[in-house]
Parts: sequence; structure tokens; C-alpha cells
Amino acid sequence: MRGWRVVGAMILLFSWALAQAWQTAKSPGFIVQTASSPDRALLPQVFTLLQQARRELVLAGLSPPQTVSVIIHPNLPSYTATTQQPWFILAVSDRRANTIHTQRLRILLERGSLERTLRHELFHLSQPEGWPRWRAEGAAMRFAGDRPTAAPFPAIREAELNRLLAQPPSSEALARAMATAYLWAQRLPPTSQRGALLSVQSAIR
Repeated sequence: MRGWRVVGAMILLFSWALAQAWQTAKSPGFIVQTASSPDRALLPQVFTLLQQARRELVLAGLSPPQTVSVIIHPNLPSYTATTQQPWFILAVSDRRANTIHTQRLRILLERGSLERTLRHELFHLSQPEGWPRWRAEGAAMRFAGDRPTAAPFPAIREAELNRLLAQPPSSEALARAMATAYLWAQRLPPTSQRGALLSVQSAIR
């Protein structure tokens, strides 16, 4: 009986997955895919946030991709299977495909991070080539209006910090690594692109 229950549950899960019809919505420069009605209801807000972030990036001297795809996954299994990211990372950007993957928008809203998440990932798609991961994460946090939520590591090598940012073993380790990246980015000498970015941020925040 237990085996049949498992099979039945798998069939129901498969049927439910098939019922999740992906739909596409477009706005100038953006293509957003959703598979749930609650997420689709938030698309006007999503497009507004993305368009505003794009304008600020251009003013800052950066070049967002001509077209960015945003895939809003309907559940955690879909997100983790596609991105190979742990549950505590809410979104990830793919620079090769000019694509942003996010968890359910409800999750982002509950954590008060919908706007910051979209801005953070769009920055990654627009950042200069060749930046080390810590610099990219620190600058993305600043652009997104993020603030560290944990203490930075008092002493850590650059290679180890980049490794923790790329493959964090826990949400706590990620928070500390992000705080360290934010601190290191603050200490960078001014550059033309970074100076422009900070000027824009000062004017709008």
C-alpha cells in the first residue's frame, strides 16, 4: 500500500507540474516568464522596478543587455533544479544568457527584498567584465541599496572570499561573505565608472 501511495503522490505531483503553464510577458528590454497567477499579478510592479534600474545603470555609465529575460520559478524545486543554487539564495543571474532566475515573488516580498533582488541581479548583467566576484557582489549590494546583515570576516584571503561567495555552505556564511565584499568595495579607490555609479546613487537615495 505504501508503494502505491508513493506512486500516486508522484503522479499527482507530475500532473500538477504539467498544469503549471508558463506564460510570457514583455516590456521594452525585458521578457518575463511566470508559471503562477499570483506572480503574474505582480508583473506591473516588476516591470516598473526593472525599467527604473535600467535607467540608473545607463546614467551610471554601465551597459545593460539589450534584452534581459527574467524567469520567476513557481516553486523551490523548479528554482533549485534549474539554477543548482541552495534555498537561501533568492535569485541568480546568468551573464552568458542575459537571464535572471528568481524564486517566487511572494518569497521576495515577504523578505522585503523584491526591489533589491531585481536591482542586484540586473547590476550583475551590466557590470564590467573581469571584476573579481567580491567586487561585483559589493558593488551590486550598493546599487541595490542593500546593507550587510552580518559581521564581515575580520581576516580572509581574496580567494577564500570568492569561493564562499560562489559556493556558500550556509546562509550565515553567505551573509558574512557579502558583508565582507560590501566593506571591501567601499574601500576601493574611486574609478570613473564607480564614481558615476555612486553619484547616481547619492542623487536618488
